[in-house]
Amino acid sequence: MNHKVILIDENIPYLASGLKNCGAIHRFCGRGLTNDILRQSGCFALFIRSATRINKLLLDNTGVRFVGTATSGTDHVDTEYLSGRGVTFAYAPGSNANSVAEYVAYSMLKWSRSINQPLSGKTIGIIGFGHIGKLVGKYSNLLGLEVLANDPPLNDANYEFPEYIEHTNLKEIFERCDIVTNHVPLSVAGDYPTYGLIGSELIDLLGDKALLVHASRGGVVRESAIINRLRCSNIGVAIDVWENEPRFNPELAKLSMLCTPHVAGYSLDGKLLGTLAVMKAYSDFSGQIPDFSEVESLIKKKNYIPIQEYSSEKRLHEKIGKSRGLDSDTMGLLNIANLPGPEREAAFDLLRRNYPMRRERVKELRDLDGSYLTQSST
Repeated sequence: MNHKVILIDENIPYLASGLKNCGAIHRFCGRGLTNDILRQSGCFALFIRSATRINKLLLDNTGVRFVGTATSGTDHVDTEYLSGRGVTFAYAPGSNANSVAEYVAYSMLKWSRSINQPLSGKTIGIIGFGHIGKLVGKYSNLLGLEVLANDPPLNDANYEFPEYIEHTNLKEIFERCDIVTNHVPLSVAGDYPTYGLIGSELIDLLGDKALLVHASRGGVVRESAIINRLRCSNIGVAIDVWENEPRFNPELAKLSMLCTPHVAGYSLDGKLLGTLAVMKAYSDFSGQIPDFSEVESLIKKKNYIPIQEYSSEKRLHEKIGKSRGLDSDTMGLLNIANLPGPEREAAFDLLRRNYPMRRERVKELRDLDGSYLTQSST
């Protein structure tokens, strides 16, 4: 099968070198992929990130038999369509969880310094208690916060939340919490739809000087509701995802404490785990053995902050800030906020495409060997 054509998004690091002996490798720009490109190239296996929407329009009449997304989310993939065509699908659940959790931790630390109050003793509400939410809960507990959570699917399934987590409803989350962060997938149907989940009726319940972190998917939170609240009161906002990506809202960006171009999960560590997950899935699918050595070697090169240093919020803030560069990411987004719409879109994508290789510093409280990543075949 090593004559097969493999197309790989240019934003997936080290995958092309890992699969170089598995087929003819071609790179592409995520939003620039078309049906014509897939047909003319004879693409057999396709590796994407969230910028590429997988659906009938893109894949019809192509020879694509395998699709792997090096992301933890799958809302950009029509899995029912893939299933109907007999296309194998793989993704990387949890791969960027620690990266996003670190983004939340940095947002909290920056906010606490801006209001000149320690995090210890504050209350955080976590909406969505999956891979990311669980890590945010652990770090929040280590930092001395009271932790509330809201996850109806888990609660209805009788999930046993950790003893330091209080499960409650959304209204109480927004009424009681100094910090609210959401980590739910974007869904418009089913028993637990999340599109427009957080609007003005909830955001208006936040107390003065509260912090709202939005790093899940654009569309989960109504941006108009955040803007209206920011116009009339002093709350902090850290926003990484946008309703109309790549055309982000410049007014909201300017009003926010942190505003970033959908890069909370873009640490090198998160990308490496995503690469490893889809590489393993393709190996299972094709029977070929990729070269895992480079990715696995980089994953093992960790430089985490010792857990005993979590007691110093100032030191933690400085170290994460230096390694992740989220303040410079904010300045980068603000620098393009006044561009006309089409130019702003292109500049947003360019920031993501040229994103620096930055390592995580906060230690994930589980192994990072990639063994927890799974393939989903439809």
